[in-house]
Amino acid sequence: MSEIFTPYRPLLDLIGRSEGTDRRQGYNETLGYGRFTGGDRHLCGMTLDEVDRLQTAMLGHPDNKWQSSALGRYQIVRTTLRKLRSDQSLNGSDLFDAFMQDRLAVQLLIGRGFDRFMTGRLTEDGFINALAREWASLPTTAGTGHYGGQSAHVSLDDVRDALASCRSLAGGAEEAMSEPSPVREASVAVRAALAVSGTGIAVAGLALPADQGDAVAGYRLFIGVVLVGLALIGAALYFARRGRT
Repeated sequence: MSEIFTPYRPLLDLIGRSEGTDRRQGYNETLGYGRFTGGDRHLCGMTLDEVDRLQTAMLGHPDNKWQSSALGRYQIVRTTLRKLRSDQSLNGSDLFDAFMQDRLAVQLLIGRGFDRFMTGRLTEDGFINALAREWASLPTTAGTGHYGGQSAHVSLDDVRDALASCRSLAGGAEEAMSEPSPVREASVAVRAALAVSGTGIAVAGLALPADQGDAVAGYRLFIGVVLVGLALIGAALYFARRGRT
């Protein structure tokens, strides 16, 4: 489990619970517990291209009355996954493993305002309602699902508790509101790491490349380490300047 996602972990775990995936296969779960995929599938061993083909088959299943292609721990649908792949320039050969699924879910959290919430630019209620639009199993501040006919599978208090845990893990609510904040710096680090397509970085708990002997993966690893190194140097210079003022 990668440490880079630690500040997001309470929310990630809540989503796994609310979506019902953690009751069974977790990262390998599909809509209807394998009902539309011919049984359980090892999603973590599939590439993004293979997952796309599986989701297309799910949408074409005659018994799929929901017309949904949701799969993985965070029940990401095909349209959303395709957009995430495009936004992050992911390769079709990248694995849909636990790290990738966490990475994609974190991007969805950021897209719904995680950074702005943690730095005080978005209210807790505003963020909760935004999350309910991304995951139908999460409640709005009214305690119900955002979409008609969809019941929330966790309580509003559960969501607020998860958000409080995120703030605590990120350094505390007061620090999260300060400038510069540990949350903002962590978010920058996450964004820099996620920008390195097709590989991980063996720094601060990030995943290692899938194939250590692959020259391309090695090149990406080198670029990733350089990017992180430059970010750390920039941060050190920034705080050094602040200390002299």
